[in-house]
Amino acid sequence: MRSRVKLGIKNLDKMIDGGIPEGNQVAIAGGPGTGKTLLGFEYLYHNAKEGNNGILFSLEETSNMVIENAKAAFTDFTDIDDLIASKKLVVYGSEEGTAYVTRDPDKGTYSFGEWISNLESVASQYHATRIVIDSISVVRLLIRDQFEYRDTTMNLVRVLKRLNATTLITVELETAEKEKLTFQPEFFMYDGIIALYLSGEGSNRIQTLEIIKMRGTAHSFSTIPYEITSSGISVLELPHGEDINDV
Repeated sequence: MRSRVKLGIKNLDKMIDGGIPEGNQVAIAGGPGTGKTLLGFEYLYHNAKEGNNGILFSLEETSNMVIENAKAAFTDFTDIDDLIASKKLVVYGSEEGTAYVTRDPDKGTYSFGEWISNLESVASQYHATRIVIDSISVVRLLIRDQFEYRDTTMNLVRVLKRLNATTLITVELETAEKEKLTFQPEFFMYDGIIALYLSGEGSNRIQTLEIIKMRGTAHSFSTIPYEITSSGISVLELPHGEDINDV
């Protein structure tokens, strides 16, 4: 059995038979407000506390924004600053990363080749074996040609595999409703997909998640409620009687 990398999120590792197979690249897909970035940050936080260096690459927010949002959500995580100071947890924000996204002014096209090379260099510099990319949807937005986007995504996956990094890659969906889920082209390139949903209306909206696929392991197929608390994301227990080793 391949070594497992724990997400550290209550009951989620149980749904994946103990954790993500080491070296997998997993898409965290969901609509606005489902907590994709927070899930990625918590994954890095718990792994940093266990001595595994991690880095979050944000293409949308500055490093300060990512850190402050995480602190506001997870107020019980009082050692975030210590982990950042010790370089066990690194946040590489848009103020740094987007400098490596190049644009051809004549064609109006964008290239992420330099950004991917820089990602590999920075990850190697910090000896990061846990990576979060937030969000691949920025790449899809800027690269309109579907074949070029596919090649860019495949190049990114090759680099991550070369780094042997267990990676979460957030994907923005147009809707947070499960019934309207559509599969993006990049979904088929990743080893796993965890989908986050919102259902209901107003104050009755419920957050749920589902593991759509995870190569190299048995996993639950149930859609389970979760909540974002001051002490982290908490996933409810599997339904009574379900054994993921039977699926």
